[in-house]
Amino acid sequence: MKKHTKRALKIVDIAKEPLEKIPYITAASKGAGISYEWLPIYWGEMLGLPEELDALIIASDLQGIAGNKQEKMEKTRKLLGEELAEVLSLLFQIHLSDLDPAKVMVCLCGDLYTDLSKRGASGNPLPVWRAFQSHFGFVTGIAGNHDLLTNEEQAELGSTSGIQFFSDGGTIMHANLAIAGLGGIIGRTDKPNRMGEADYLAKLRDILKQAPDILLLHESPEISSQGLPGNSHIWNELQNAAELLVCCGHVHWDTALAGTSEGLQILNSDGRAFIFRAATLD
Repeated sequence: MKKHTKRALKIVDIAKEPLEKIPYITAASKGAGISYEWLPIYWGEMLGLPEELDALIIASDLQGIAGNKQEKMEKTRKLLGEELAEVLSLLFQIHLSDLDPAKVMVCLCGDLYTDLSKRGASGNPLPVWRAFQSHFGFVTGIAGNHDLLTNEEQAELGSTSGIQFFSDGGTIMHANLAIAGLGGIIGRTDKPNRMGEADYLAKLRDILKQAPDILLLHESPEISSQGLPGNSHIWNELQNAAELLVCCGHVHWDTALAGTSEGLQILNSDGRAFIFRAATLD
């Protein structure tokens, strides 16, 4: 990637209450049947959003089947992420009709598949990517530890216009933004989408040296001083970064946004979705 002028993205506001909630069902923990849940969608404002983008959508860990009745699920089997793409498109038509969907970028931070028979099951998230690509201009993201893609499916993502899937970590330029992604988690290398700790952290260091404007991770850092769970080694690598927006998931934070005085912001989008517009300065 060529040297670029770094652009500081800064989230300045997230609505306290969701604009919309999407009902879904998922496998309950400990084999306790079906759990009925809601996916919240929040408005937000961001400084530094380039004029090439009208809005930025961020979501992660969409592990559910859309709807709230199991009988309906058996017939449609629409992944929650597919439903989210459609609902967001409708929300744009209703509330943001002045914005161009072709100038909307979507960031997906992994774990987009669900199997109702087993909590934490792994499988193919490609329908979610296709759904977002059909509604918005550019979709970028990474794999979570439960996203399984065949070589053919990865090839489809790699060859589809308007999609950037970071299969092995890296940085690209889009809409005057340097966007980086590193999927998977730190863990046993005999399991899918897991890397040894040393290899993962080495890749993360290499990405940070490229000074991206936005970094997509699946695994969240642990910020123990703020009571936010995750991986402490990732936090050790990130905390010296300045003017960087990190989007992540994998574990849930009660407070979605954390930051440092140096301009590092970390948005945990586990089980929720955000729509950011450019902030208006008074």
